[in-house]
Amino acid sequence: MEQLTALDQRTGTDITKSYDVHEVIHTAGFDFEVETVPVHDPEGSQVIGRNLLRRSDTKQVFGVVGNRYQTVPIEEMFKPFHRMVEQYGATYETAGLIGGGRKCWASAVLPDTFKLKGRPEDEIQKRIMVLISNDGTSKNSYMSIANRIFCNNQINLISRRHQQSNYKVGHTSTWEDQLVDAQLGFDGALSLHKEFEYMANDLNSKKMSEEEMRGFSTELFPHQTYDYQKKEKDKEKIMRSLNRLNIKREEIVTLFKEGRGNVGTTRWDALNAVTEYLDHHKQASRLNNEKTGAAHAEKRFVSNVIQGSGNSMKQRAITLLSDVKKFKKVEQFA
Repeated sequence: MEQLTALDQRTGTDITKSYDVHEVIHTAGFDFEVETVPVHDPEGSQVIGRNLLRRSDTKQVFGVVGNRYQTVPIEEMFKPFHRMVEQYGATYETAGLIGGGRKCWASAVLPDTFKLKGRPEDEIQKRIMVLISNDGTSKNSYMSIANRIFCNNQINLISRRHQQSNYKVGHTSTWEDQLVDAQLGFDGALSLHKEFEYMANDLNSKKMSEEEMRGFSTELFPHQTYDYQKKEKDKEKIMRSLNRLNIKREEIVTLFKEGRGNVGTTRWDALNAVTEYLDHHKQASRLNNEKTGAAHAEKRFVSNVIQGSGNSMKQRAITLLSDVKKFKKVEQFA
């Protein structure tokens, strides 16, 4: 069965043949500097307390920041990641720029995988990722990623529950101290792969029917409660919205049964139905559009793997499915 293409492979550059840290940085396109320059109003007067962030080579503006913001050299943020790649015997995979360099990221595959008990053909890759932010909107961070080989679904294992701040570096005068703490925290984060392995096997041990899957999808994608008397004029619009929601839920149910590597019998199938939908099927035509596909894949990668609504949805799916409660059976959507 042909694998679906991972989001980072859609948006990134192949760096599998790069080994030296400077070679990786060059191949990935990370060899540029970010500078701060004063902001001026239309009349030419400097705006006190505000600076532009921009690439020093192309002069592309990334954002506006305050005086306390301090740039962190890309190479300084990347070198600890390179040391982790070497320390754990990982292999570089892909790297890329988001928004022309507003953010830089790179991923590497760890040498050991794990297979589900009772499903030895279902194999999970362990990956690590670095995200370098140059636009003033977020901290730099290191991440731990699980990648299901069957369908290249990806889950960021460092959720809010695992105190994301332990793996992040802010753009302040103390960034060097934070970098040391982030490295130590990330070393511990690799243990999250073992936690995910336990969770995956636990979900696979919990049986789930198609009717329960529909109940789960209604909890994952709830609809708003409307006052139809007050919103009579909007009733047609509301019904269209509900129909779209039901189509989305039904697609999740179909992937539960027919998604890559799924057999439609356990909560593990339910989780992978959600991740496959978000990574590969949601508005799929946009991914395949010749003109805008690359930009859409970039946005989806950020949302689903790094930080955004897709990642939040995956974390919510894990939370719901890990609960011992039973899902209300739904025969079919109204």
